[in-house]
Amino acid sequence: MSQMSNDLPLAVDLDGTMILTDMSWMTMKRVILWRPWLLPGCIWLEITGRRPKWKRWLGKRLRFEPSELKYHQEFLEWLNQQHAAGRNLILCTASDAIVAERIAEHLGFFSDVMGSDGLVNLAGEKKRAALVARFGEQGFGYCGNSRNDLKVWSSAAEVVVVNPSRGVISGLGEREYTLFE
Repeated sequence: MSQMSNDLPLAVDLDGTMILTDMSWMTMKRVILWRPWLLPGCIWLEITGRRPKWKRWLGKRLRFEPSELKYHQEFLEWLNQQHAAGRNLILCTASDAIVAERIAEHLGFFSDVMGSDGLVNLAGEKKRAALVARFGEQGFGYCGNSRNDLKVWSSAAEVVVVNPSRGVISGLGEREYTLFE
């Protein structure tokens, strides 16, 4: 495994990367199961292109315990080592920021959280643009797992692939990367 400078901030994806589930769908299932009358509103927001709005709406209603989530243990240990070495870690996710902040607080090693906010779904190109605006082109490392993350890695100085979905490794081409399976 390669290791970059501790001076390079490291943005970490949540869904499928740090945790082995998707918080948006978990939120939808847990909230809708107990309040099924909310489902038509969520469907309407999704089909009218307002995904961040339903994520925020449900995120405010979600009751969960971050300690009960299934984390990628080897990767979590590595993140703890990075933090102990003084590295700046940012939880950067398409899940709603309200949910992500609870998880970050539980883990205790993230210095900041970037997430969907009710207006912007922080995924793919929007996530890449937000990280570049904050840290500059090639000014950050990024840990992810999906084909959407290929857009983010195109602007990252360090590529960390965790639990990759189909086609991710081939999508990196000749890029050097660290892999956690």
